[in-house]
Amino acid sequence: MAGCPFTSTMSSLQKDIFKPKLPPLEALQEDPDATSKEVSNKKSSQPAFALPLTRRQQPDYSPLSWEHYFETMHDVKVDDKVFRCYQIAGKSKDGKVPPLFVLHHGAGHSALSYGLTAKRIQAIANQECSILAFDCRGHGYTQTPNDSDLSVSTLSNDMSEVILALYGDTKPDVIVVGHSMGGSVVVDVANRRSVPNLLGVVVLDVVEGSAMEALSSMTSFLNDRPKEFPSVEHAIRWAVSSGTVHNLESARLSFPPLVRKKDENDANSPYIWHTNLAATQQFWQGWFQDLSDKFLKARAAKFLVLAGTDRLDKTLMIGSMQGKFQMEIFVESGHAIHEDQPNRLAQCLVEFWKRNKRLILPPKVPLKPNQH
Repeated sequence: MAGCPFTSTMSSLQKDIFKPKLPPLEALQEDPDATSKEVSNKKSSQPAFALPLTRRQQPDYSPLSWEHYFETMHDVKVDDKVFRCYQIAGKSKDGKVPPLFVLHHGAGHSALSYGLTAKRIQAIANQECSILAFDCRGHGYTQTPNDSDLSVSTLSNDMSEVILALYGDTKPDVIVVGHSMGGSVVVDVANRRSVPNLLGVVVLDVVEGSAMEALSSMTSFLNDRPKEFPSVEHAIRWAVSSGTVHNLESARLSFPPLVRKKDENDANSPYIWHTNLAATQQFWQGWFQDLSDKFLKARAAKFLVLAGTDRLDKTLMIGSMQGKFQMEIFVESGHAIHEDQPNRLAQCLVEFWKRNKRLILPPKVPLKPNQH
C-alpha cells in the first residue's frame, strides 16, 4: 500500500507511509567488532567495587507462526484462484450463527498483519465472533492467474467470492474491515452490496484526500527502502527500525510472508519483496478515487479509525459533523493501526459490533380474545 517533493504542509499520513529517509540496510547489521574485548576494556576502567557490566539482551527477530493467533490456515479454491485464508470459528449462542469479521490488508502487507488483532477480538468477544483474514491476490501465499491485476473492482470481487465460498451457506452478519488500500476494497464491497447481511464497514487509516496527496511520494518511498535482505530476520528488524511497524511481535508474524528468496534453489540467496508495488502504479489512483463519497453512501454501519485528525478531508469532516459514521483517533499509532495497537483496536471493533448487531425480537404471541 502500497512525484513532487515533500512540503511543509505534508500530511502525517505521508510522513507515516512515505518517509523520505528510511534507515539503510547496512545500519541494521550487527557490529562485528562489538566483541567481548570491548566489554572487558570497559570493565577495566570501572572501580574495583563496581557491579560487572552485562550485555543488553538483544531483541528477538525470529518469525512467529500463525498458529498462535488463528485456529486454522488453509487454501480456498475459487475457480482458478487459490486464496490463503486464516480463520477463527465463533461459538454459536442460542442457536444463532456467530457474526463474522472479514479483515482485508493493505497493499504490500499480508493477512497475518491482523494476527494480534484477531486474537484479541476473540478474547474480548468471549469467542462469540468468527474471524477471517486472507491474502489478497499478488500478496502472501495467494495464487491467481493474474496476480498483477490489483484494480479495486478485481480485489472487491475476490473478497466477495472468498466470503461466499466459506460462509455462503450460513450467511452470518458480516463486518468488513480494511486497512489503507484494503479500506477502498471493503467500501467497494459495501457499495456493490455483493455480500449478504453486511452489518458494518470499518476503514483503517485512509481517506481520499490525504491518500491522493500521499501518492505523489509513493515512488520515493519505494526507491528508498531496501531492495533485498540477507534473511527474514533482517526484514523483520528493518520493519521495526524504519517505523513501518511499531510492534515487534506483530512484525515477527506479518513480515515473513512479505519477502521471498530471490533464488529458491540457492540456500544463500537474499530475500526480496514478494509484491512489486512499483508495478501496481496504474492502480494507485483508482484505489482512493471517490472513496469518501462511497464510504458515506455505504448501506451499513460505518466506522473510521485514523492515526491522526489531519487525515480527514472536507467530505468526511462534514459527514463526521452530521454523525454519519463513528470515528476513533489513535494518536500514538503509526499507519499500521492494527499492528501497532491491536488491543485497543480489537476493543473498538467488538464495541462497534455490539452497538450495531441486529436485535432478535421474540415471536409475536397472539392475544386471546376477551372472555365475558
